Amino acid sequence: MRKVEIVQATEQHAAEILPYIRQADIDEFYAAALINPDEVLRRSMRASSICWAGLIDGEVVGIFGVCPASMLTGFGVPWLVGTDRLEKVQVTFLRHCRPVLAQMLALYPRLENFVDARNTAAKSWLHWLGFTLNDAHPYGALQLPFHHFHLRAE
Repeated sequence: MRKVEIVQATEQHAAEILPYIRQADIDEFYAAALINPDEVLRRSMRASSICWAGLIDGEVVGIFGVCPASMLTGFGVPWLVGTDRLEKVQVTFLRHCRPVLAQMLALYPRLENFVDARNTAAKSWLHWLGFTLNDAHPYGALQLPFHHFHLRAE
């Protein structure tokens, strides 16, 4: 049986995951904002209210968190940076994400962000967690199709 841990993310976790980030995530970062994974991780971790690392058998397979959108909106912006190994243990990992999602929704009763229409693994993860994905529209620096996604606390 695999050992799954969801722990507070550290700079060490970011350094460990950097060489193994999924190509779909790298493509999404560039299409949205013309930035690389290192910059995405640094910015996202710095801006997050809460941020976790997902470990499977001690190996970092994903780093994720939620940032405040703004003081005016009151909603949170969830994000995830994953490795190819995350897809191999997706069901195991996803089972441990529900309590984390509940923590996000306790902080921000509405969560929303955008996901690259090409990023099928991320879209599957969002569907499984209960997010609604709207039709894809041009978005970001490259104006490629992205889905706006959202979830409200019950």
